[in-house]
Amino acid sequence: MDNNKKVRHLLGISGGKDSAALAIYMKNKSPNLKLDYYTCDTGKELDETYKLTENLEIYLGKSITKL
Repeated sequence: MDNNKKVRHLLGISGGKDSAALAIYMKNKSPNLKLDYYTCDTGKELDETYKLTENLEIYLGKSITKL
């Protein structure tokens, strides 16, 4: 394994409570771990799902990439 390769940590946000809880847990448990967040937006999500994503971005202090 090439030690010069950078590891990228990704965490998918589904819009449900479990993925949100994991994102919050990881931020609190491993604050120095660089995590990138993503979600798959169908364009037909519930308003609550979009609000959850917005609130998570605020709490995490980081954008969640919309795919």
